[in-house]
Amino acid sequence: MQKPTVTKETQSLRELVEALRTKKGRIQEGVFSWAGSNIARYPWRSVGSTPYEVLIGEILIEKTTYAVATRVYGSFLRHFPSFSALAEANEDELARALDFSYLKRHGTFIKSVIQDLLKKGIAGVPKDSYALRALGLQAHNVNAIMCFGYGLHLAVIDSNVSRMLSRLFRNNLPSQPSRGLIQAIGEALLPDFNAGHYNSSLLDLADRICSVARPLCVQCSVPDVCDHASANVDIPSIDNKS
Repeated sequence: MQKPTVTKETQSLRELVEALRTKKGRIQEGVFSWAGSNIARYPWRSVGSTPYEVLIGEILIEKTTYAVATRVYGSFLRHFPSFSALAEANEDELARALDFSYLKRHGTFIKSVIQDLLKKGIAGVPKDSYALRALGLQAHNVNAIMCFGYGLHLAVIDSNVSRMLSRLFRNNLPSQPSRGLIQAIGEALLPDFNAGHYNSSLLDLADRICSVARPLCVQCSVPDVCDHASANVDIPSIDNKS
């Protein structure tokens, strides 16, 4: 009986699966280690946040900086501590709460999300990924709400985490891996427990260390299992560790 032909794509997939198996435990360890030594920067990306708090934070962080988003986030919640309080706000009240004039579009979007939900008879942030995506939220924003707000076991893959995962598994990925493939890798790396804590730490690590132009590989907590780091920095690989 003739053996089935193993295509290049099949072989590449097998190698990626093996790399995931080999690196998974070390990556989880490194991410949790990072959390133990660094204070999380985004207050809404933490276990115990309400879905409403995560929604506001995730919208505010889009196309702005950490410093601006976190400053405005606290002020915004003091003005509008709940879904119902925000639903009753007018444009002038929103503008005052946002503090920065260029964030006006963020406030407009937040208000439109609230209004669209109310039109559908939903007086709160729904536990429904499809409904939230239909409102214009990005996939990683929705997963953040599901993970941090509702405690669901989902990987939160923003552009920073996507870049970091692409570098960690560079030797086993195409030059431009699809979002679906990166999401699948992120899901495969999730620990069985404390997924929210893991996601929060990975988002922070990727943002602060794995930058676009000059990643700080020597400060990273997982350089020994990173294909990019091993090719550019003199760091012992996982296979050479005793």
